[in-house]
Amino acid sequence: MNNEVKKQLTLSLILLALLIATLFFWYPNFMFHTYVERLDYQYCLRGENDEFVVDGYQFYQDGQTQGYGHARITPLKSQVFKKNDEVTLTLILSREHQLSQKMKIQNDDQVVTLDEQESEDAFLEEDIQNAKLQISVNRQNKTTYDQTIELKNQDMLTYTSANKDYTLTNVYVTENWLKTGVFSSKDQDLAKEYPYMIINYMYSHEENHEVNINDYERFVYLKGKTEDFLNDQMEEIGYYDGQGSLFDMQLCCVITLMKSEDDLHPYTFTLPLSPIQKGE
Repeated sequence: MNNEVKKQLTLSLILLALLIATLFFWYPNFMFHTYVERLDYQYCLRGENDEFVVDGYQFYQDGQTQGYGHARITPLKSQVFKKNDEVTLTLILSREHQLSQKMKIQNDDQVVTLDEQESEDAFLEEDIQNAKLQISVNRQNKTTYDQTIELKNQDMLTYTSANKDYTLTNVYVTENWLKTGVFSSKDQDLAKEYPYMIINYMYSHEENHEVNINDYERFVYLKGKTEDFLNDQMEEIGYYDGQGSLFDMQLCCVITLMKSEDDLHPYTFTLPLSPIQKGE
């Protein structure tokens, strides 16, 4: 083997060693930003008639948890809900598959939010194609209202965001509804260093190439223990009742990490949210 071949072989071995070392040190960061595909689903239904708007009736599977409900029912006419009315809300998927919830109205014209119910059965998109919600109002032992509203599955996008240390995934958005996502961190000691945190979900009608938080309005506010955020135990639903569609707005999250609940000098940063288009 002549000297030139030896030099080339030595150089090749050095470059190979550098490549292996680079892959080794970047592997945790690569794994952190690699999202594992799960067989989850999320649907959001909406419907209305002359008396009510039904927003955000959801069906979902998140890991081992399956559920439905958590809809907002807004009266459009005065006195259609009165204090002490007994209301039965029945979701009709088919003649054989009907799900009912009952509640008592606390105030006149109350906006009602349904409880979220867990389900042993998974829901497929075809199961909810003909979904209806029957609203029955009983007032002083008389039925004052009994109508059925057709529910339509809304178009939905999944939003996500990440930097080198933190990610937000599975933020579900329709034109007027948002379900908060899952926060994670590469820092294994984050909950020890910052035991408390806040996530503000914000929207802006302006196109901001660089996030100027003064241009944004708060949409959903979440505050709790960092450990609960990291364990996916913090979740909220937001409804947008303004003009336009959330799809046309700039969305971002402001993350605040705190050493105590009244930390005067927290660590704050923003994570702009971007949609994952269908087919990606």
